[in-house]
Amino acid sequence: MLQVQDSFTDISRPSAGRIYDYLLGGSHNFDIDRQSAEQLVQLIPFLPKGMRLQRWCLQDLALNLTEKRGMDVIIDYGSGLPTMENLHSSVAPGATVIYSDSDPIVVEYANEILKEVPNAYYFLADARHPEDLLGRPEVQEILNGRTNVGQICWGVSAFLEDEDIRNMAQVLYAKTGPKSVWAFNAQGANGNPNDPYVMKLLSIYKQTGTPFHLRTIDQYIELVKPWHPENGSFIPLIEWNGFDQSLMTADDLNGAGPGGGGYGAYLLK
Repeated sequence: MLQVQDSFTDISRPSAGRIYDYLLGGSHNFDIDRQSAEQLVQLIPFLPKGMRLQRWCLQDLALNLTEKRGMDVIIDYGSGLPTMENLHSSVAPGATVIYSDSDPIVVEYANEILKEVPNAYYFLADARHPEDLLGRPEVQEILNGRTNVGQICWGVSAFLEDEDIRNMAQVLYAKTGPKSVWAFNAQGANGNPNDPYVMKLLSIYKQTGTPFHLRTIDQYIELVKPWHPENGSFIPLIEWNGFDQSLMTADDLNGAGPGGGGYGAYLLK
């Protein structure tokens, strides 16, 4: 089975971040990454479209949080590489984006990518402990007293333990203003562990040393308390904000699962 390593500097081994970039159509990848990506697509044909759906949702979040809700700061947890029209390319003019990741090599590479981008910052921080990022002097200086912020946890939750999500929820609730919004992706929610596609997915992640946790929507709603989903529930990604479902084939819908790979919600206080 394919073994994916998280190294951006060793081009003799595939990198998860560069594979993701390749599947999105990006250029921050090498032959070894492209070969590995094609192997993964053979196992999971829906994977490229699923990643593009996740990225499209991120772009919509950026617009919604900054243009519709008036947030002038977005803080993203577990960001990965900021390539291929990530948040900073979709926010309202003048809005600030603070990215973070726990991999120091990702952070170093990301800062190179963003060095000419105004109002976009990238810090080394673990999504499981958002208090560390929020407490950094550099972040406090960027916030300059602003506490009502847009926050994003997207494409990360299935790789977190229950206690990690609970901690995130409690810290973000306590350390942000009353009008703050948390955009949350209940990744893989309501997936059937006995489905052959899901079993294959779980096996792949287990072998790469990154367990993928299946949960129900109700379990996610409990984990993110005291936050609550706007309008009372999570929305399947394939129904997110007018997504054109005609882009999905019958095989896509079968491979994506009941939510299109997950469910999303804007969480409020």
